[in-house]
Amino acid sequence: MYNPRCKDLDRDYFPSYHTVRFQEQPEPNLAVLEHFIRVTKQHERDLTEKQGITVDHLRYGSGRQLVDVFYNEKTSNHAPLFVFVHGGYWQEMDMSTSCSIVGPLVRHGYRVAVMDYNLCPEVTLEQLMSQFTSFLNWIFDYAEMTNVQEITLAGHSAGAHLLAQILIRQNVISPQRSKMVWALVFLCGVYDLRELWNLESVNPKNILGLNERNLESVSPMLWEYTDVSVWNSTNIYVVAAEHDSTTFIEQSRHYAEVLSKKGYKANFTLFKGYDHFDIIEDTAIDESDVSRFLRNIQIE
Repeated sequence: MYNPRCKDLDRDYFPSYHTVRFQEQPEPNLAVLEHFIRVTKQHERDLTEKQGITVDHLRYGSGRQLVDVFYNEKTSNHAPLFVFVHGGYWQEMDMSTSCSIVGPLVRHGYRVAVMDYNLCPEVTLEQLMSQFTSFLNWIFDYAEMTNVQEITLAGHSAGAHLLAQILIRQNVISPQRSKMVWALVFLCGVYDLRELWNLESVNPKNILGLNERNLESVSPMLWEYTDVSVWNSTNIYVVAAEHDSTTFIEQSRHYAEVLSKKGYKANFTLFKGYDHFDIIEDTAIDESDVSRFLRNIQIE
């Protein structure tokens, strides 16, 4: 167990129970989710309505396999590309709650791509991971066609889990492509699914399609990582929030250790003061701690 003292795994795998905000509310766990959805949707609306940011609506597959690319009139043709993958336990959220990160990055010279994906149970987690591999191929094709020289990719929660595939998809990510990746940012992710697959709170009626056969193949913590040397120019940041559960924090800490021992340039960062949700909400604020962190990745 990642939290040996845990007496309630359902609660430990449910990030909303661990916020220290909204304690005056009858159910803080519901209040923090409602707040997250409300403010992130407003952030998305503000981009075009108040901030003068342009968006291209693109598609990499069927259904919800969509990509929105954001930029403004000052964005260089050779601007670095920042790619964001949202969370939601592979079964919730969409692009409308995933654009908080866009404004500050565009204002600091990035072109930003926010992707969406088909959700469980419309697809199984295995199928979703396969579709995400297709997205990786698509986004690098897009980068090459638009003369992008440098890419940073970030995923939050379930999005961090999906993003981890970039390290093992050698058929899609050639050594030349890996050299384009300046940084990978894994925010508040879950990387070992062995504890959660039987939890009704997280995987009701097994809508993720997990079983003993596929648990290892869908758990980045358990993968064999090869061809590590092609990533020697990429910095990997595994980030956790102070007010997330012990299980989430320790999964991130351990995943950073796994990658580091394999030879990746990986490090673990614990963000003080944040929970699982406001670490994303605050990416909309230019001078927040998390926004400065993301910008400084570019100059390290």
